[in-house]
Amino acid sequence: MSKPSKQERRQQQLKLRRDAERREYDREDSAHLVREARFLYARGDAPAAHRLGRRALALTPDYVPALELLGQIHFEAAQYADAAYYYGLLRKRVDDPGVIYNLGLAHQCMGRNEQALAELREFLDRTRSFPAKKWLPLRQTAVRLAKDLEAAPPAVPETDEPARANPDPAPAAAEPETAPARTVTVEFLPTVVPDFSSAASGRLADYFLKRKLLELRLAQNFDDLVCLPLLHGVDSYAYQHETARKVLRLFKGRAILADEVGLGKTIEACLVLKEYWTRGMARRALILVPPSLVPQWKEELAEKFGFAPVSPDGAEFRKDPTQFWSQQPLIVASIATARLEPHASALAVQFWDVLIVDEAHCLKNQSSANWKLVNSLQKKFLLLLTATPVENSLTELYNLVTLLKPGLLATESEFRKVHVAAGRPKAPKNPERLRALLAEVMVRNTRSVADVRLPNRVAASLVVPPSPEEARLYEMVTAFVAERYEAGGQPAFLLGSLQRQAGSSPQALCRSAGRALAAENRWSATDRQELTRIQEAAAEILEGGKGVQLGQMLAARQGKVVVFTEFIPTLEHLGQICRRHGVACVQFSGELSRAEKDAAIARFRDDVDVLLSTGVGGEGRNLQFANTVINFDLPWNPMRLEQRIGRVHRIGQTADVFVFNFCQRGTIEEQLLRVLHDKVNMFELVVGEMGAILGSLDDSRDFGELVLELWVSARRDNRIEPAFDELAEQLLAARHHYAQSSKLDEALFRRDYEV
Repeated sequence: MSKPSKQERRQQQLKLRRDAERREYDREDSAHLVREARFLYARGDAPAAHRLGRRALALTPDYVPALELLGQIHFEAAQYADAAYYYGLLRKRVDDPGVIYNLGLAHQCMGRNEQALAELREFLDRTRSFPAKKWLPLRQTAVRLAKDLEAAPPAVPETDEPARANPDPAPAAAEPETAPARTVTVEFLPTVVPDFSSAASGRLADYFLKRKLLELRLAQNFDDLVCLPLLHGVDSYAYQHETARKVLRLFKGRAILADEVGLGKTIEACLVLKEYWTRGMARRALILVPPSLVPQWKEELAEKFGFAPVSPDGAEFRKDPTQFWSQQPLIVASIATARLEPHASALAVQFWDVLIVDEAHCLKNQSSANWKLVNSLQKKFLLLLTATPVENSLTELYNLVTLLKPGLLATESEFRKVHVAAGRPKAPKNPERLRALLAEVMVRNTRSVADVRLPNRVAASLVVPPSPEEARLYEMVTAFVAERYEAGGQPAFLLGSLQRQAGSSPQALCRSAGRALAAENRWSATDRQELTRIQEAAAEILEGGKGVQLGQMLAARQGKVVVFTEFIPTLEHLGQICRRHGVACVQFSGELSRAEKDAAIARFRDDVDVLLSTGVGGEGRNLQFANTVINFDLPWNPMRLEQRIGRVHRIGQTADVFVFNFCQRGTIEEQLLRVLHDKVNMFELVVGEMGAILGSLDDSRDFGELVLELWVSARRDNRIEPAFDELAEQLLAARHHYAQSSKLDEALFRRDYEV
């Protein structure tokens, strides 16, 4: 047999490498699914937790946490055969006596006494020399159960033939005996109509009938939002509740939500979705948003509304996109991805109970791929979210309304003739008549009526000069990332993560390089050598310039301060800095349980002045009792930065808010801060305006991906500042366009569509 050629060997190596990458991605996705499943199971949603656990197991069949969770779910649901199945799989994969104990309990509950006894004895033998404190309660239970099983009579074997005392051949069959006839008497008792007028009258059956009657009445109106007790950490306001009721009751779930920026259109849309879901009127939903807003929507839905949304960026989607679109109940997707084939065709054949489109001014043109996609989708309820329904022409408004209620504004030519002034596409000809028609599909709340007033926000940038060792380390990382990014051999998100951690702290970079080296099949020998050099250089830097500046600031500053970072190693390092400077602090991260998170926030509010938080602190937690935000590192997506600030600068804040943004000179973060702070004045914008500006950029990539590509290409051409200046010009043009559109919409709609 001939030896494989060099090219064939390389193809085999590439295939092995891709398979290893796919397995690693699948394992990461499985871990995420199990975390969500445990969260749902803790909240009592066992079916959803079971569904996510099965999905995790489909991705990674030997994933131990998924097997443990599924075994627990089935055992606690008294489905002992299924529990025994998963415990049996676990026993083959882990050397844990606790699994043997659980398997014995499952078999004992199933009546398989011999198997249960053998497994309990094995558990007792295995744990005989184990520490008593941990295993004593289980051993005591196992001893008691084993004694009971030993004393129990032997189980009758389950065979088709009953056991015989005499094995001799049976005599000839006798005539079968006729079973005595049985009579059944059915007596119909007189029915008494229960008295529904009194809450205390009637029997238990009457109570259930009355409850069913109330449920039927409730399903026919939306005076009460039944979803409100199910929300977690949602600061919703009266005007938002009224908006949701109006959409549900009057608009029948099809509306334009056109509140001014910062008033919570996302909350209103999620309230409508949750209400339909709670009442059983929706079981599938698709949410289409700009690429930069996908993470924010997923976080809001999961943290505040108890959903388990997915997006088309994981292994399950890559494995079979068509199946993903057809089976997932709640999907948050970039509209730039959804409009591409084959995704658009796969989406069009599905039926969606609820379709939500954020930054819906991307649907202003009927000839655009976005409009055609939304028009092609089969949907029952449709919500279009935009603070600027009209940007250039009233025809854009016609196109939005046509998606909601075709024919409400007649044909396009008739609409132009009746409602648009000749030669002035932005001026309505019959404004009162147009307002009356739009009142059937649009809600637009304004700040003046919602009475939303926020104190001032003051931002400052702290560009810290690096030490020679820090500068050399950052250059090593940048060269490593740029070379692999341009070669295309590694996923962009992995390289971007390495570059972001280089801008965060040497501690985060050191741990990241270590994790990369642990993935043996991912990197070549040369790559591993470079990563080792990076790890060693990072380990030698005990404290960077940013850490020194932060320690001095915290030691001198009064009042409640929230310090944000993206990475756990940096968070731990910040804790060391606080301790060295005698600053009392509390740490907050996604690794904490819900109870631990609540306790950390309570301690920050009542006892200490500094909260050290990862990005999860910007999700679903209201910290308006603080008035200083320090961004120790900068997320590349401005929306995450806005989320952080929005935790403090929000309704209920009474003091001026101070924002300090740290970055190291010569880094991506310095250029990004120069664009957002110095050029675009992001920190002067109302919370929510940055999302509207980013939504108007016609780019299918996440903003962080755009930043990494710009950095790599500009560094190669030695034009970093000009390249980021061009990005700033794009954002400024988008901001100017948004401002003009806002003025036009304010003039057109005034206060005629508020609740």
